[in-house]
Amino acid sequence: MALLLPFILWAVAAVAQSNDSVFDFPEFPPAGTPDPNATLGNSAAPLPYNVYEDPGLAQARIHYDTGSFGPTIELVHAYYNYWPIGVGVASDGSVFTTFPRGNETYTLATFTSTTTEAPWPNQEWNTPPAFANASNPGYSIVTDKLLFVQSVVVDGLDRVWALDTGRPEVNGSYLLAAVPGGPKLVGFYLNGTNFATYTFPASVVYADSSINDVRFDLRGEGYAYITDSSPNRPGLVVVNLATGQSWRHLDGHQSVTPDNGFVPVYDGVPFYLYPVTAPYAVNNFGLYAVDGIALSPDGQYLYFAPLASRQFWRIPTSYLKVEPGPDHPAAYLLAKQAVEHLGESGSNADGMETDSSGYIYAGAPEHNAVTRYNPATGIVEPFIRDPAIQWPDTLSVATLQSGGSYVYFTSNQLWLGPNYQNGTDLRTRPWAMFRAPIEAQKATQLA
Repeated sequence: MALLLPFILWAVAAVAQSNDSVFDFPEFPPAGTPDPNATLGNSAAPLPYNVYEDPGLAQARIHYDTGSFGPTIELVHAYYNYWPIGVGVASDGSVFTTFPRGNETYTLATFTSTTTEAPWPNQEWNTPPAFANASNPGYSIVTDKLLFVQSVVVDGLDRVWALDTGRPEVNGSYLLAAVPGGPKLVGFYLNGTNFATYTFPASVVYADSSINDVRFDLRGEGYAYITDSSPNRPGLVVVNLATGQSWRHLDGHQSVTPDNGFVPVYDGVPFYLYPVTAPYAVNNFGLYAVDGIALSPDGQYLYFAPLASRQFWRIPTSYLKVEPGPDHPAAYLLAKQAVEHLGESGSNADGMETDSSGYIYAGAPEHNAVTRYNPATGIVEPFIRDPAIQWPDTLSVATLQSGGSYVYFTSNQLWLGPNYQNGTDLRTRPWAMFRAPIEAQKATQLA
């Protein structure tokens, strides 16, 4: 038998060589099989411009980046007046939007045409008696009027919520410090009637806080979850909608803190944080903390991410609903221990939103895209990408009475603004709002 073994091996090799080349090794996937993602943003075609000397290269099919994938985005609105941040969309198609407050005469608005906006619910609500506190320099004022609405959200009952930072800007750059009664969460019915206003004690929203975005769970007593993007003391703010009580969680935790080594890339250009000169140093982009926020359809998890980071996190809301204090002395610690790291998302993320299927949509400014996290697989998937998506800032999922469900988002060129370009405004009007169709519906988080 030992004498036959070399012969058998030779025979097998001979048969193999008779059918295939010695260079044909097994491959996985089989040769010629396209990568599952190959059609998302890539193609192959002769170059449309003459960058070769030899005419024989004219028909060479070169693999290239098409710049787009996913459903076609639809331009919903062009902003020619004020620079936009937030968006919220009701089931009747009403679109609400927000603007920073410097010289702007209103901070919360609704669309009156595809290119115009008007203050909402009216100009009176958008006209506080003052911005700066005359008796307390550097601080803003206490008022029930809207000072600087960062986020507008339409909840599962089609009610409109305005999250007021309470910190208007001076000369479009320096944020006045907040005083209790300035920062607030204000609820309106679609007809503009105010039905609720929640303010915060100084121990919950600090003078240097920057409350940024909010999501609502309307089950039971009802809760609102708010991100505080302040680089000084980032964290999450929780509001019990039944009692009006509010408290903080995750202050200073890694999950809400910026990545000090973060260097994003926008339109292919690394965005380094060069030393900047006053007054623009007060808006150091690289210090922005927890920003985007989304609530799972069943209300069990809150998803969030710092803006100056590519890390993605979540926490069971059961820990956030417990108010730290004498009755629950370990609540603060237990919440921090319950945070789950979901890995890197591939881009920093500004706005986030959920649909009824559980997808967590996230703006991906570094890729001119919107991605979505699939909780079933734990993977961030591609959704839409287009060169026209120049910083997707805030997302809103809406299921319209007229039919269809969409992800709406503002595209506002944030990183090109004067606060991040040392005083030079590189943005181009008009700024845009887009939408893209989705398969699922709006997640309502209702009882």
